[in-house]
Amino acid sequence: MSGAAYLLYLAWQIATAGAPEQEGAAHGRPITFLEGAAFQWVNPKGWVMAVGAVSTYAAVATFPGNVLLITFLFGTLGILSSATWLGFGTSLRQLLKSPRTVRAVNIGMAVLLVASLWPIFADAWR
Repeated sequence: MSGAAYLLYLAWQIATAGAPEQEGAAHGRPITFLEGAAFQWVNPKGWVMAVGAVSTYAAVATFPGNVLLITFLFGTLGILSSATWLGFGTSLRQLLKSPRTVRAVNIGMAVLLVASLWPIFADAWR
């Protein structure tokens, strides 16, 4: 339930977020590829995904073939997923020109995040 409470907090933060920085505003230095790769070693979602996949599927086939297959699938799907997010983010940026549109999208995303918690709350109330 603490995870659900945190997601409710994030939904509130999203719903009340302001417009993104304007073009030409001062930006921090973006992380490099190597820094991004190194960051994955402290990414809790990545660890949960990797440990869950290996513990679930590692015994299905002989070692190390099964781990190599999981690694290949995760790498391929990760690249495709990242490319998809990049494409949608670029397209969405073109739509978010007015503060009113930004506000509507933020509220919509917050509502979807809260709606995704329905199974957790339904299970807790049983």
